[in-house]
Amino acid sequence: MSFNYTTVKSCKKYLRVRYVDPTCRWIVRACAIGESGCFHIHKYVGENTCGIDQVTGKYKNVTMGVIASLILNFFIDNKDPNPKEIERIVFRELHCRLGYWKCWMTGVIAKNIVRDTPEHGYAVYLLFMAFGASIRGYAHMRKVVAVDGTHLSSKYEGVLLSAVTQDMQNHIYPLVYCVMDKKNDVLWGFFFEKLKTFVIDEPEWCVISDRHISIANGLARHYFFAHHGVCMRHLGENL
Repeated sequence: MSFNYTTVKSCKKYLRVRYVDPTCRWIVRACAIGESGCFHIHKYVGENTCGIDQVTGKYKNVTMGVIASLILNFFIDNKDPNPKEIERIVFRELHCRLGYWKCWMTGVIAKNIVRDTPEHGYAVYLLFMAFGASIRGYAHMRKVVAVDGTHLSSKYEGVLLSAVTQDMQNHIYPLVYCVMDKKNDVLWGFFFEKLKTFVIDEPEWCVISDRHISIANGLARHYFFAHHGVCMRHLGENL
């Protein structure tokens, strides 16, 4: 964690952690799993409700909404600050550094607030891509598809989702790619909704993934007959 939190209770059987500001909703509660040394999280509230007054140099995970409210006064006379200027403003005011993509997104949100557009707080950026050759060739592939997501470490950040399968000679065959700003139930649902346009839901079809809950939720909403299996590598690394 890269923001300021306090441990309310910590022992061999129980752990409770909350944000330093008592008015903030962010909290984690966990219980020990027998004598394994591992803990099971039974309550997690990930929403950080602190405003700018509570943000200091220690709080690196400040949200784009908070930063947007900080830079509103710099959007005047149609002379909007560019991402580099936003980065300097945030560093000067909050003593933390942001990536290029987060600065750019913050500028978009702030500009929409200034221009009074209704969607300013709900901007989500998606790119779903499937090549025609991949769509046509899928009919000759195995009915097993592996899906996964990885965080992009470039200046634009975000998340890359992908789906691949195998041909009859066990060669990897790419199906689709999707770039989005984060992984959650809504965006994984979008991914499976688009995938379903050519990967038909049927009892013979199987999806392999890690145990990310949003993947299971997205499959449950869009694929009623398909089987869902867990990757043995992910399972072994997390047991």
